Amino acid sequence: MSTVTLEIPEEFARSFGNTDEEVERNARLELAIEMYREGRWSTGKSAEFARVYLGRFLEVLRVRGVTRLYTEKMLQQDIAYARGGI
Repeated sequence: MSTVTLEIPEEFARSFGNTDEEVERNARLELAIEMYREGRWSTGKSAEFARVYLGRFLEVLRVRGVTRLYTEKMLQQDIAYARGGI
């Protein structure tokens, strides 16, 4: 697995939070939501990336009014996630 580091200028980073921990947590969540919204990641994969429980991620989607879509690819991702394969 490779890791990508993204440098975010301070003025943009602070829109995600006041501490480095808040910035990382909130930026991860926003990216996960957007990838889910675009149909690129399943709920399980998105929750894993955001480092939140699946139920919490689903609650965030509900509160934000994000339409839940479910494709065959997402089903396969969730099955792999449930088996610990992602």
